[in-house]
Amino acid sequence: MSGGGPTRTLLLYAQDHKGLGHITRTLTITRHLLAAYPSAVAYVATESPITRDFVLPERCDYIKLPTRLTPRRTDAPMGDPGDDVTFRRLRAQLLRDVALGLAPDLVLVDHEPLGHKGEFRDGLCALKERSPDTKFVFGLRDIMDDIGRIRTLWQELGVYDALEHVYDGIAVYGQPNLFDVADAYAIPPSVRPKLHYCGYVVRDLPTVDPGDVRRRYGLPAQGPLLAASVGSGSDGYPVLDAACAAVERLRRAFPDLVAVLVTGPFMPARERTLLEARATPACRVVPQADTLELMAAADAVLGMGGYNSVIEALAAARPLVIVPRATHKVEQQIRAETLAAQGLAQWVHPRDLAGDGARLAAALEWALRRDRAAHARLVREIIPAFDGASRLTSYLARWLGSD
Repeated sequence: MSGGGPTRTLLLYAQDHKGLGHITRTLTITRHLLAAYPSAVAYVATESPITRDFVLPERCDYIKLPTRLTPRRTDAPMGDPGDDVTFRRLRAQLLRDVALGLAPDLVLVDHEPLGHKGEFRDGLCALKERSPDTKFVFGLRDIMDDIGRIRTLWQELGVYDALEHVYDGIAVYGQPNLFDVADAYAIPPSVRPKLHYCGYVVRDLPTVDPGDVRRRYGLPAQGPLLAASVGSGSDGYPVLDAACAAVERLRRAFPDLVAVLVTGPFMPARERTLLEARATPACRVVPQADTLELMAAADAVLGMGGYNSVIEALAAARPLVIVPRATHKVEQQIRAETLAAQGLAQWVHPRDLAGDGARLAAALEWALRRDRAAHARLVREIIPAFDGASRLTSYLARWLGSD
């Protein structure tokens, strides 16, 4: 193994199922850590079907947490709740065995401090007891969900106790001037010294030739380019369906407007087929793309309110329109409102997508007419850097040392 230092074992937990955000962020962090520590190895525990959509860096492997499968038949009986409990117990045991078996030097847990529905609690506590040299860090994406809901959930799961007695550090993937997690989540005064704001974690911005990007998608060389992406795509069809209507409407003001709509790998085949049927030479529909590269080549960006998608658009300094996910979770709406209040984005509620696309078209027109240089200056004034992965690596050096 290269590098002169001792071998370090890193265990990272990424809570993901039909999303891409947590695993994308975790692998970005992993690449930075492995580059800084040539003698380190990393293992990622996740439910994500990682082999389908990602390339692992060298010296990195993953532990696939099983997904509870259910029949697709509409006449299939509902699953037994007892089976669900048994399945969660299986995952918890697997995580416990992995943690104790690897006895890592560092555990970095993303987003859910005790794992999904507390599934990593036993593993973390057992490792803390048996491996006193292991260090534990919680990676906190700044905006999680409704503040009251998070406080209640953390109280019920015992998260505050874990932050006090299990974790050595809490790395916040954000900025306190945009979202103060200490006050939002009622983090106890005794725990607050563990908080460290690392800034936003995003992939390194690529060097992009916009003309080359357009050629690859078969787009005209001229005309404003709209990039529309809905993350994994599992629930993104309404956004892209409305985008098609909005693009047609916008052509009255922008006759040479072109667009690329990225459905994502988990959009149901029927919905993807419907969008592909509406594709034109000036409005491409593709299942997957390097979204960061596409955003860097675009003049405006449309997306949902996921952490990664939003931060990528900001890192590329592109005017952004957000349509947050329409579920009981309000994380994406909070993020959209926060950025809109700063003038960094406009947002459209999903209930306003219906009809002729006028509301979405108006927001996209704002983005397309926005002065690019002025927008980039505003982004940098509010968010000076997007080097969260590098700053996190430096933060973790207090426990990992130097290589």
